[in-house]
Order: sequence, then structure tokens, then C-alpha cells
Amino acid sequence: MSKDAGLAHLDTYLNQVHRHLGGLPAAEIRETLAELRAHLLDKVEGETTPARIEAAIAELGSPRDVARVNVTERVVAGLQTRRSPFWVLGAMGRLAGLSVYGLFAFLVSVLGYGSAAAFLATAVVKPFAWDRTGLWALPGGPDDRNFSWSLGVTDRPQQGHEMLGGWIIPIGIGVGLLLGWLTWRFGLFSLGLMGRRARRR
Repeated sequence: MSKDAGLAHLDTYLNQVHRHLGGLPAAEIRETLAELRAHLLDKVEGETTPARIEAAIAELGSPRDVARVNVTERVVAGLQTRRSPFWVLGAMGRLAGLSVYGLFAFLVSVLGYGSAAAFLATAVVKPFAWDRTGLWALPGGPDDRNFSWSLGVTDRPQQGHEMLGGWIIPIGIGVGLLLGWLTWRFGLFSLGLMGRRARRR
């Protein structure tokens, strides 16, 4: 009976881990849980009493921490075969809810790629809407000394001043590509950093 109670306690723990593995595909969740179960059973060396199971679980860590480490390690392992900007951003999104740094890195990546896309889109649209596209200084209030900056297409070209003219095309392409590359490199660095932190735990 005590062995059945110990195995029931193990199953309860694994179910709690399961709830925190939402960032993984179903096949990887099953594989992770099977590995954790085998690891814990190895540690108790066949003595599946509640006390031995509890001791092994305490040594392994809380369900949330164990899930966070496993999700991070499996996501980061994907860097060995996939390193495209889209995959890196997706990986950052999967890790965003696991730590404060993960959320910070994801938000920085979204801002970086969004800014890169804005510069590139402005450069592409400029030849087709020359008088309404660019980097604009627009009046921001009743005082002429207050301005707001706007990048892209404006419906108030007569109220603002376009700062770069045709130069927005090469500048937009150059800045957009540079921002995209820097954001991608930041994503790779952040994934590697989170992977190293997970392995240390």
C-alpha cells in the first residue's frame, strides 16, 4: 500500500509539471515526463515509498522550476538546426512566460523587428507615395515649438515637414537591415543565456 501511495504521489507531481510544459509540443511533453519519471524512479532505487519519493522530488525541485528548465533546454536545443529570425522570435515567445528576462527579451525582440519592418516598409513605399511617406516632424500641439515624430505614411503632409526626402530609401533599407540583424543576434544571445542558466540549475 505504501508503494502505491508513493507512486500516486509521483504521478501527482508529474501532473503538476505537465501543467507548466505548455511551451512544448505534445510529443516532447510526453518524452519529458517519461524522462522525469525514470529519473525519479532511479533515484529511489525501487523503494517507492512516499518518503523516498518525496525526498527525490524535493531534490529535483518544484514542478514549475523543473518545467521551466526542461522547456528552456528543449527550446534552446533547436538552435542547433534552426537559426532563422522567425524561428528565433518564435522561440523567444515560447520562453516569454517562464522568467522576467524571457519576457524582457521577447519584448525587445518584438520592438526591434517592428522598428526594422517600419524602416524597410517606408523605404519601399516612398517611391509610390513620395509626398506622403518619410520621416516626419508633425505639430504635436497648439504651440509651433511642439513636434511629434512619425515614420511612414501620413495623411497630414501639408501640416508637417518631411526630414529626409529621397534619402529615406537608402537610410530606411540600411537601418532596417541593421536593426533586424542586431535584433536577431540579441535573440540568439538571449536564448543561449537562458539555456546556460537552465543547465546550471
